[in-house]
Amino acid sequence: MKKEFIFSMLLAASLPAAAAHHGRVFVDKNHNGSFDKGEKVLKDVKVSDGLNVVKTDANGMYTLPGHERERFVFITLPSGYKAGDKHYHPITAAAGNYDFGLIPYQAGIDKKGAHRFIQVSDTEIFNTTGNEAWAENIRQYAANEKPAFIIHTGDICYEKGLKEHIELMNTQNMNIPMFYCIGNHDLVKGKYGEECFEKYYGPVYYSFDVAGVHYIVTPMPGGDYRPGYTKDDVCRWLKNDLAHVSPETPIYIFNHDILTYGNDFTYKGKTESINLNEYNLKAWIYGHWHINHKKKQGNVYTICTSSLDKGGIDHSTSAYRVMHVDGKGDFTSELRYTYLDKKLCIASPVGESASRVVTANVYSSVSPVRKASYTCTDGTRTILKNKPLTQVSDWTWSADMPLKEQYKGKKLTLQVVAEFKNGETTKTEKRQKQKQTLFTFPERPQ
Repeated sequence: MKKEFIFSMLLAASLPAAAAHHGRVFVDKNHNGSFDKGEKVLKDVKVSDGLNVVKTDANGMYTLPGHERERFVFITLPSGYKAGDKHYHPITAAAGNYDFGLIPYQAGIDKKGAHRFIQVSDTEIFNTTGNEAWAENIRQYAANEKPAFIIHTGDICYEKGLKEHIELMNTQNMNIPMFYCIGNHDLVKGKYGEECFEKYYGPVYYSFDVAGVHYIVTPMPGGDYRPGYTKDDVCRWLKNDLAHVSPETPIYIFNHDILTYGNDFTYKGKTESINLNEYNLKAWIYGHWHINHKKKQGNVYTICTSSLDKGGIDHSTSAYRVMHVDGKGDFTSELRYTYLDKKLCIASPVGESASRVVTANVYSSVSPVRKASYTCTDGTRTILKNKPLTQVSDWTWSADMPLKEQYKGKKLTLQVVAEFKNGETTKTEKRQKQKQTLFTFPERPQ
């Protein structure tokens, strides 16, 4: 017995040092961050230590074995909830118990599971000012349109940017769940490249669920400084995460960079790999290149979005992306342009014009246009009143104007009114005093 005891102790000493982690996932009804008597526990919520992934039991409890390279315990936020504080806890020597209190959150999910989310990327605020303007654009759009979450796909930028951006945009001040990817310029000097990122934003890979769709955040493989993680680390966790996901579940993966330019979406490390084509991967969404780009590679879309504060290197205007995901997990996307406050401009007709088509450019950064209409007058006499315009592009609304021959050569007034989905309106009258929106319907040449 003595020899066996000594052998067992030696064997244990040779294994990696890791302690088990325990905790409970519950509905934090009173928002105090602690589990109180009578609060509901949550079953089948996925919890991870960065390698292992387990589900909570009927009592909302979990146990994780831990591993040598652990830094966080984090959960896969289930659909219909948001984290009361954060979706992660740093692992410390003093703690062994990590509870997660969740708050019910159904914003932006309709009865069929359709929802939307906002992607921003490459904000790089380390050397710029005035960022509150575009952040407020997104905050107001989110308040008006109720997306399910916001994802930042990296390059917050350097230590200064990492420290400042979390104050500019976070779950509390945006009033919506906010998630972040790590970019190449977010790997900065420290014990390891992601040390600063982890301090403010938590783990560099994790997942969350919304209305039957599984969203996965993955890290940039490398950057300005060497990361502490490897692609093998990410791959091992990714396998364990997806082991709990049914094959038909739609999957979206976020990263700072594109995975491949081909059709083979295999995530590869030195010794580990996982073929993502074997899952229902809908899109790989990224930034890094400062361009707006969408391409279908096999059955997977790759989607890149440029900077929302300064535009793209392809001369695209500054914008963020809104992804509309339907009840089946398929998507459409649109770009939302920043810095535009209820802009309205009549493009035609103006001056001496024989055009019988009204064209107006209408836009607001914080709310889509609900409807637009035009009124045409001859002095005090109304010829055409509140005629609807039809949207033909992101900016442009248009309609035929059936003017009769009797108005040849007369000076007419055109007014356009636009109403936005948030209830705000804008009119051309404000512009008429500065820019006469009078036009002459001329005689046709004989």
